[in-house]
Amino acid sequence: MDRRSALGILVSSGLTGMSGCLWGSGNGASESTPTPVMNREVPTGGGAGPAIPQFQGSAEHTGNLDATGPTDGVTTYWRRTPHRYDHSQPVVVDDRVYVSLSGNLVRLDRSTGQLQWLTEVGYEGAATPAVYDETVYVTTWNPGANLGRGLAAVDAKSGDIMWQGLTDANIGSSPAVTADGVFIGGYETTTVAAFDHDGTERWRHTLGEYASTPAVTDGTIVYGAGTSRVVAYDAESGDQQWQFETDGETTTAPTVVDDRVVVGTRAGTLYALAIENGAEDWSIDLPGSLHQSIATTEDRLIVPADEGLIAVDTEGHREWAIETITRATAPVVAGGGVYFGDGRVVRALSVADGTEWWSLETRERSYGDVVLQGIRTAPTVTNGIVIVATQAGDVYALGEE
Repeated sequence: MDRRSALGILVSSGLTGMSGCLWGSGNGASESTPTPVMNREVPTGGGAGPAIPQFQGSAEHTGNLDATGPTDGVTTYWRRTPHRYDHSQPVVVDDRVYVSLSGNLVRLDRSTGQLQWLTEVGYEGAATPAVYDETVYVTTWNPGANLGRGLAAVDAKSGDIMWQGLTDANIGSSPAVTADGVFIGGYETTTVAAFDHDGTERWRHTLGEYASTPAVTDGTIVYGAGTSRVVAYDAESGDQQWQFETDGETTTAPTVVDDRVVVGTRAGTLYALAIENGAEDWSIDLPGSLHQSIATTEDRLIVPADEGLIAVDTEGHREWAIETITRATAPVVAGGGVYFGDGRVVRALSVADGTEWWSLETRERSYGDVVLQGIRTAPTVTNGIVIVATQAGDVYALGEE
């Protein structure tokens, strides 16, 4: 039984008081007050660098960050432990880092990792937050009938919750945000929806239970439907524009590449579809299930599969593969490097040929008989620094030695 299923049983049974015993929060902790690491500040001279405000950097989810990352051996600049368990990809805006950790949204100082505020937005959830115009949007999941869930809009300065929407649905996917609105996938519910920035619900639809975070571009919103379909809607009206039948379930966020949208399936096929009408441009069969988002460069797609990390060109031809990497998170690309989590390890490779530049193993923590470890989502790269969260509840800033 996984942790989320157990939480659901506890809450539905009225046994929430036992959760501390089950998960080791409190007396069973081997490290009740985690010790922070502060070796050096992240340099901010010349500005904090471009914003990385949401999942995979933008509403198109390219994973191609306007940044350069460390290319040689790295060291820990700082490590903070604001919470524990399920975690999101960190996002960075100005001198602030935002991370979701098991239903808690936290803001850290980018230079030192110092906790600036922590807001409990739900009982559970690790969707990557999205920041727009001093508002942080985040989704949450709850196992109990009368607990907060859905979408929360949080004031970026104070951490106060300003409004909540879709409170009748558990949401596990990350929001996609543009100047036009906030777009929500499913991943714990069959409901997908769009909101104005003031919290007005614009439209909603029903897709599969594990519908993806949507990709948004030029007024079109594209979902992996959680079933064997990809579906596109008009972002303003919610009218369906097209759908495409795939060979397996589509649960990962689609990625916009020029005038195409690229999406993988659990059956191991990567499709490139025309954004205009959903027509198939090309497809390629890859080894193992595809259930992580990809990252793009001008001429390559970096694809994590269950049986390897694979580079494919923009016409669907395989370029290189590393079969020993079978646990990769969604990757991000910065400069000429690709950065991702692999179990407990953060890795950096050359985009050109997959040669490893460096790796660093993150720590594990024990709470009673529960071991907390591993990286489940992509890191973020900004101004030469890699920021990554872990299941142990740690957030690291890594830079060259």
